[in-house]
Amino acid sequence: MGTRAHTVPKFYLDGFTASESTEHVSPFLWIGSLTTGVIFQRSPKNFSIVRGLYDGQGGLSGPNESIEAHLANIESSASIAIRRFTATKGVPIAPEISRFLAWQAARTPGWIKLVQQWVDEFSSDSHHEIVEPPPSGFENIDNRMRPLCLEDSKTGARQEVIDEEEFNALRKKGWKWVLRRDDHLEALHIQAWYFQVRHFPRLSWVRLDAPDGEFFITSDRSVAWLADGYADTLPAALRNPTAQVVAPLTKKVALVGRHGTDRLDVTPREINRRIAFLASEWIAGPTSDIIQQAMADRQQLHQ
Repeated sequence: MGTRAHTVPKFYLDGFTASESTEHVSPFLWIGSLTTGVIFQRSPKNFSIVRGLYDGQGGLSGPNESIEAHLANIESSASIAIRRFTATKGVPIAPEISRFLAWQAARTPGWIKLVQQWVDEFSSDSHHEIVEPPPSGFENIDNRMRPLCLEDSKTGARQEVIDEEEFNALRKKGWKWVLRRDDHLEALHIQAWYFQVRHFPRLSWVRLDAPDGEFFITSDRSVAWLADGYADTLPAALRNPTAQVVAPLTKKVALVGRHGTDRLDVTPREINRRIAFLASEWIAGPTSDIIQQAMADRQQLHQ
């Protein structure tokens, strides 16, 4: 069955629980399903669970290492740093938070589906600059050879290949690269590194605090972005001067990364509208009203 893992960490979801949660009432979230439109309550510990998603080595060097254990260490450090950051204004964004946001941007099921979509659409003959040049140190990464799965788009026949020339030849014939778990884990590991050392440091990050009685929400893509008005764009689009990254940390504090340092005047509702628009399947927050409002705002944006 695989390891039972949160795709959005429990410690993080705890920061968006309802104010009704007390020592006599177990913490819960209001969840809005973007597929059914239903709003319901759910405990953070029993939500966003997938089995086996991170059971693999990814880009880690040790054969007994796993992405799931790696994420546990990242989340443990981030939970302390986020509590410290949100408790006191003026505290700089700690490296532990930046690292957490980088991994969260690359690890969710919605992101994984997008990676498969981009792989299917990619043409080796394309001249568009859609890949970010690698950061320093990329050349030192070990080349771990293992079979890759390709599928004939016409017949459905599948074939495993190791040779790079054979792989490229089949791709030019229209064969689809079927990403399996090991492929996804390596891809998300590299992408999280890109976010951490290349994409996010370019941006100017602004802290937003929700006024009394107002809150931020989160989603199944708790770190997402728009570039030139478009969602679901490749990370290389973060070079675009219009790009903005939205990263709520708790129901009272959010981060926005963008190019430039002009004053950012936005309301929590506007931030929530973006979060809902960029979400894949669900949004979550501390009140049913705020979830209902965000879902309605998302619907207007999609019209």
